[in-house]
Amino acid sequence: MLVLPLLVLAFAFGWGLDRVAGGIKNRSSDVISVRGTAQRNVKADAAVWRLTVTESGETAATALNKVAVGLEIVEKFFADNQVDDEAITLGSVSTYANKEYIDGNATGRILSFEATREITLRLDDVDKIATLSSDLGVVLSQGVQIYTSGPEYYLKSLTTLRPELLAEAMLDAQTRAQSLLQAVDANVGAVRGVSSGPFQVTAADSTDVESGGYYDTRSINKTVIATITVEFTNSANG
Repeated sequence: MLVLPLLVLAFAFGWGLDRVAGGIKNRSSDVISVRGTAQRNVKADAAVWRLTVTESGETAATALNKVAVGLEIVEKFFADNQVDDEAITLGSVSTYANKEYIDGNATGRILSFEATREITLRLDDVDKIATLSSDLGVVLSQGVQIYTSGPEYYLKSLTTLRPELLAEAMLDAQTRAQSLLQAVDANVGAVRGVSSGPFQVTAADSTDVESGGYYDTRSINKTVIATITVEFTNSANG
């Protein structure tokens, strides 16, 4: 009983494809728009690690002295792991008073003072900085109060990768266009327009993308994706 419906469906599909082919042949100036993509799995080649030493005390001077001691411990930790001084940048010192409030009203009494200072480590050796962050417990075990969200990993090579991936995406778009047009007995003609989409730099094999572009900084191993939309004219065969 299914034979007749299947025959009707096959006829309709063939008739529709024939009409598409005929339309393209009769309008050789038609334009086909195709999106091409290219991606590359790469490893980060630069890292930035920001750590903030935070200490409190009964006076501002006490808090500042504790921060200074904490920084010395952090710097010794880096030195013990053969980190060059040039890779380390110290930020400015900041202090503030923790004031007492009762029922939302300030009493004028200062409970304590807090002092902070940021230390930033920049290395091209991403594996080393990953190991250092894993070993931070050596510093914490000495009583240093540290806030950090972990290292950030970047691609300095992205400048070189961009044109390479765009060229690959262009070829991908051309291949896709040719596959589509061959189905209706036509060929890819001249390029009428090209527009590139934002680059997506995600963790390896991640699906995290955003319309305005995405840049993952948490992962060492990344996937860079380029997209491009190309408009081709078509030329009918025969």
